[in-house]
Amino acid sequence: MTRGVTSLADALRALAGRRLTDPDGETHALELLPPASPEELRMLESRLPGPLPDEIRAALTVTTGLANGPLESFSLLDLEGFGLDEAFPYPYSIAHDGFGNYWILDVQPGVESWGPVWFACHDPAVVAFQAESIEAFLEQVVSLWHPGRESTVAEVRERAVHRLWRDDAHLQTPESAARGDAVLTAFAASLPPEARLADLRAARVGDGFAWGRFGPRTEIRRAGGERIWAVLPPQAKPGFLRRLFGASS
Repeated sequence: MTRGVTSLADALRALAGRRLTDPDGETHALELLPPASPEELRMLESRLPGPLPDEIRAALTVTTGLANGPLESFSLLDLEGFGLDEAFPYPYSIAHDGFGNYWILDVQPGVESWGPVWFACHDPAVVAFQAESIEAFLEQVVSLWHPGRESTVAEVRERAVHRLWRDDAHLQTPESAARGDAVLTAFAASLPPEARLADLRAARVGDGFAWGRFGPRTEIRRAGGERIWAVLPPQAKPGFLRRLFGASS
């Protein structure tokens, strides 16, 4: 599909009334939710770090999302509820699976294109690349209820996140990352040796990193607006006696 101002709106229109069969053999007809009201658009724009892209605005004049689909919800009005601001300063949630996991857009100030789509999972604590665009994500979602077709949504949600947690093959040490390009080298130089970096600028479906690699207090840093992240173990707190009597005790 050729991307353009109305491409997402057209993709949503094309889904209206489409009949899908779930794994239990029941048939469902996709429904478009009502379009966004002027007040909803104003509220949405007030929360954004920049102007609402024309593509998203055009889509919202058609619908705010889908009903009766394979996911718990799909909405263009930002479902919120997602944290992890260190990794995504301006996360924009467009779907969730009903188990606390979200598909989000990595909105960047001053950037017109709202892609790609990432799967933010809390168990395991992993972020994975899902799709380059919302349109591509919609096609993947529809494939969940398409007999005989494997959906990359299922691949990421059910297999890739566990593989990333177990292997974390995309993580590099600062020393190895320092042999990369100027952006990666500069970011690596700002990190301690125990940090681990994930360069996902050329990510493919299922690529990602374990944002909770070092437990619930894992520190996350990002190289500005680049798709480069680092995870660090939490700093050890001094013991009670050391805090009480100072470093000379």
